Amino acid sequence: MKLGYKIVLLILALLNTLSCTVPLNKIANNGSSFDGKKVTVKGKVINTLHLDDLNFFVLKKGSDKVNVITNDFLPVVNDNVKVKGKVISKFYYQRDTILVIKEMTKPSGKEMNFNKVVN
Repeated sequence: MKLGYKIVLLILALLNTLSCTVPLNKIANNGSSFDGKKVTVKGKVINTLHLDDLNFFVLKKGSDKVNVITNDFLPVVNDNVKVKGKVISKFYYQRDTILVIKEMTKPSGKEMNFNKVVN
């Protein structure tokens, strides 16, 4: 009985850890250690940019900023949003290499998550 209880607590703790957001400063200051990892981040949208088939927006929390790439609609500047995505520490854009989070969106033909806004 005690072993089953401990297993349930361990599973709940693991699920809670997986659903937590990662502070933007950890990713912004040490992006290479997050390269290829799935993360959830929160921040305020301070800029958006639409380029052909690619949408960018910039999240800011405190003094830290992270670029986000999405195939979904762009959020509105000044909205607080929550984003789930994969960190790419060396995304090549024009002549620069930048740190980005590639937002994970649902495949086309399925319901999309249009509302990223959080309080």
